Amino acid sequence: MEFQTPEWVERVTSTNTALLERLAGGESLPAGSVLAAREQTAGRGRGQHLWHSEADRDLSCSLVAPAPSDPLRLPSLALAVALAAAAALRDLGVEARTKWPNDVLARGGKIAGILPELAPGARPPVVVVGIGLNVNMSRSEAARIEPPAASILSETGRTVPVPQVLDLLLQALSPRLADWGAGGFEALRAEWCDCCLGLGREVSVVDGASRRRGTLSGFGPAGQLLLTGADGRTVQVWSGSLVLS
Repeated sequence: MEFQTPEWVERVTSTNTALLERLAGGESLPAGSVLAAREQTAGRGRGQHLWHSEADRDLSCSLVAPAPSDPLRLPSLALAVALAAAAALRDLGVEARTKWPNDVLARGGKIAGILPELAPGARPPVVVVGIGLNVNMSRSEAARIEPPAASILSETGRTVPVPQVLDLLLQALSPRLADWGAGGFEALRAEWCDCCLGLGREVSVVDGASRRRGTLSGFGPAGQLLLTGADGRTVQVWSGSLVLS
């Protein structure tokens, strides 16, 4: 997948919201369009979580990707983007790993999150994918966030220009989104299993008031988590927050 030159704006509530509103208003935004904000004041994560980034400190961006014809393929889009984010971070010296379904961690601290959202009524159908990545957040500020956070600065001791991080991210995204578009999760399975945390370990999955515990025994053909209980039965989990034991 090829990306257009990123469009940078000074300040926005949410890059995802901005792109979704533009698409809803009839603007033509082809796949590969990228919007990045120097400051994001009300970014959205999964559930009710917020992702705020101060001016010129962290990366907040959203991209437009083609919606898959098979809706079961959509959940694995976040996995493809998480793999790209982890690869870009490793290029910058960060020991980054993925956590199902849409997080990237560095030494246990969350350093990046992904939020894909279908654009209602867009023709052709597209998905807007939001990416938040902590770049120059200080170590002391990262330590005050709950759950624990991390940044490129906290992990390497170096400040990095945010546009440079976006360029590396898009370079890592291009082949992985192409593979995902052609083969879905199966095209990324080997890399995902090598990069993800928790495989083969006791974990919990929290989804609202529900909490399931078992062994993360693998992933299904669409990237759904396979959780094996003490009774030996395996269930498919399509959504929720993974808690590593």
